[in-house]
Parts: sequence; structure tokens; C-alpha cells
Amino acid sequence: MNGDDRVGVNFRAVRARGLAADRMFRCGAVTTYTARDATALRDRYGIRALVDLRSRREIDKYGAPKALQDAGIRWVNAPVTGYPSTPIDKPRPTSDDVAAYYHGMLADALPESWPDLFAALASVAHEPFLVCCHCGKDRTGVVVAAVLDTVGSPAADIAEDYGASAADLVARVDLFEDKWSKRGHTRDDYLTRMRVVPATMADFLAGVPGGLAGFVARRVDPADLAAVRAALAAP
Repeated sequence: MNGDDRVGVNFRAVRARGLAADRMFRCGAVTTYTARDATALRDRYGIRALVDLRSRREIDKYGAPKALQDAGIRWVNAPVTGYPSTPIDKPRPTSDDVAAYYHGMLADALPESWPDLFAALASVAHEPFLVCCHCGKDRTGVVVAAVLDTVGSPAADIAEDYGASAADLVARVDLFEDKWSKRGHTRDDYLTRMRVVPATMADFLAGVPGGLAGFVARRVDPADLAAVRAALAAP
């Protein structure tokens, strides 16, 4: 997408071998989406639901996805939260720091985070749906990776999808000024966070004991896991 065809921020279909085409989409900054964006999500892409990974505190600060709700897109809040941000607190975290942060999303998230998330995914995955967090790269990246690993997508495809966030996030970095200014960081500091690379996701995946799909299988309801696989695995 480009020019007038662009929809929202960091929006795209998730593409990977093993995944049903045009079923799972991802984005960031969903509360900045306009009525035009929401209409395109509904009518051009067929999106019927949004799985929002943001915490209640973020929703209180930035708001609900009103434009999407007004367009009839169902909003399902399934926060992945409770883990520390310590690994990425420095102005310019390294790729290893970011991978450590992602491991915290598995090891230290609130116990209900992953079961509730897959229950939400199971409830929407029979139709095209959207996954978002704040920027659409970290929590969204890990959750999309978990779904892709669950349906058997190759690690290289998962990493490539993750890295595809960089272009639009770098171009739209000023939308997130409050995120760096409140920490006393600079715009250039924050740009380093937006320049996500496939190697970060590849390193994270390689470091999950038993694999990401194994982690999910140990923590979520088997019925929800089966429903997600049935809906999202490529025929």
C-alpha cells in the first residue's frame, strides 16, 4: 500500500507459509485511525474484530479504538501485561536487550495473559481480524509469532514478518513523541527502537525452551488452541 491507499499505522496482512491468507492482520496506533481507515479495514479487508493487547492503563490514557467500533468492528481487549520493561529501559536498547524483553513477556506476564489471549483469538479467528498494541511491533510481534509458530510457519517467515514493521514505523515515528519525551530520550533514540530487524525475532525464537508453540501449548486451553489452529492453518 502507498499514497492514498495506505491505511492507518503499521497496518498489513500477516504473510507466512502455513497461515491462511488474508485472515490475520496487524497494526499499531489504532486509536489514531480515522473513519476512512476503519471503513477500509471493514470493507476492503473484511476485518470483523480487533484483538487489542494494550493494558487498561494504556486504554485509559490513549482511548478505545472508537473509529473501528463505530464501523462495527468488534473490540476484544486481551492485555499481555505484567512483565518488566527493564531490558529496554536504556535510550538505545540492543537487539539482545529487545529479545530479553520478549522473553519476559513469556516468563513474567500475568498468569491469565496467555490463556485469555488465546481465548480471545479463538473467538475471532473464524473471520479476518486485527491484532494491535501501541506501536504494533513488540507485543504484537510476539503474539503474531506465537500464532505463526502454532500453525507451523517457518522461523524465517516469522522473522521476516516481524521485520516488516520497520519501514512504516520509522516514517511515522513522530506519532510516538510522548513515548520518548517522557523518558528524557531523543527522537533519534526512539528511531533505533523502530528499526526492528528480523534477526531479533530469530534470536528470540531460538532461545525459547521447547519452542514458542510449546510454550503456548503448556499455558492455554487445549480447546482454544485447537480452534485457533483450525481457523488459521493454511488448507
